[in-house]
Amino acid sequence: MPSRRRLASVLARRHIPLRTRRDLLRAELRRRIRPTAAYAVSCGPGEVFLSQDDYGVDWESLKFVVADDAYRTDHTGAVVLDVGAHKGYYGAYAISRGARAIVSFEPETGNVELLERAAATYRARGIEWQVRQVAVGAEKGQAELHVMSGSWGHALHPPETFAQYEVGTERVPVEAMADVLAEVGSLVPEGAPLVVKINVEGEECGIVLETPARAWERVTELFVETHPWVACTAADLAEYLAPAGLSEAPSAMPAVLRLRRAGPPRSGSRSAPS
Repeated sequence: MPSRRRLASVLARRHIPLRTRRDLLRAELRRRIRPTAAYAVSCGPGEVFLSQDDYGVDWESLKFVVADDAYRTDHTGAVVLDVGAHKGYYGAYAISRGARAIVSFEPETGNVELLERAAATYRARGIEWQVRQVAVGAEKGQAELHVMSGSWGHALHPPETFAQYEVGTERVPVEAMADVLAEVGSLVPEGAPLVVKINVEGEECGIVLETPARAWERVTELFVETHPWVACTAADLAEYLAPAGLSEAPSAMPAVLRLRRAGPPRSGSRSAPS
């Protein structure tokens, strides 16, 4: 749970819209006085939700995106691919900063329930937001998702230290990243940016390094949250994607690798890689 000092520091940040700060304060008061299953927080034209059961994790996740500006960039007119969407906080943030459409991939049932509920508030205002209850990996198939007591820790291949937090498993479908990039890339209007965010609790090495570099050529900007227990480094990911025209750019957060394209996407890169 946020301490009073941490809550006050977020409420004092003027770059956060007043309605969002008001709803964060209201959620904290309601949680203490009259708890409910979820608390709505305004973000741009719609709302996202903090769950009562996972309030501390959800609050920190929302803070990371909205207050800390972890994925700060120009989203104007962008189609956004959100891999590991959690409860939709980044998608809502991107829309509030001008994104035209969101495609979210999130495998865990509890997260998807509030993700879909949030997306519906934006669709009601004419904004395209697709939600897929699917994991993303290097190859298409099925996998066991290890469900953790904290909703940001669900993972396909968690480190051994996560065992103490595991509360169950879910059998989930997995889509190959190359296919996802080709599909979403085909939805992007000519000249519009494609922004991709990946936060997959340690799957980033396989997703990036085992997907052909040319599959990334339609991507305008890529954010990858890196994790300390994985076998690859941010430098490995950046080096691998350099032939696709993506190069490292300053990031708002040390754990988030940010890669940008200097020029327009390469022609012919919309087709699925062989």
